[in-house]
Amino acid sequence: MSEQLYDKTLVFKVAQEEYGVQINQVVSIERMQEITPYPNRPLHVLGVTTIRNIVTPVVDLRSALTGKAVELTETARMIIVHADGKEIGLVVDAATDVMDIDQDTIQQPRLMETETISYLKGISYHNERLIILLDIERLLEDMTNLDELKEIKEAF
Repeated sequence: MSEQLYDKTLVFKVAQEEYGVQINQVVSIERMQEITPYPNRPLHVLGVTTIRNIVTPVVDLRSALTGKAVELTETARMIIVHADGKEIGLVVDAATDVMDIDQDTIQQPRLMETETISYLKGISYHNERLIILLDIERLLEDMTNLDELKEIKEAF
């Protein structure tokens, strides 16, 4: 692999924006399935589901990023990611591509120096598409508290 390439990236849509995560953070991409809600959870934590006999907490990524709930359409997908030793499902509007992103296309916005957006790795203008690159583990820590998601998983 060339040093110029960012790792392979899974690109997905949340609302009208395209986001990317390094493919090595992704376990699988699943069609939507039944989610069991539970009480006293943050709004963007939808509940839990079972994927290949593993109880998996599920987070609405649109709600976490925009404050608006995901619309469960035919294109909605659940991206199972590995974060802090646990598998967590992220509901997105669509999973669109797996691609190599050239390091030269990644820009670091000045806003990234603040802790409130520590989960942004950069923004790539790639083949006339703007792709916001995320660190999923940091995003989940900032938005949901990974320890809480671990407790949820262990409760089932």
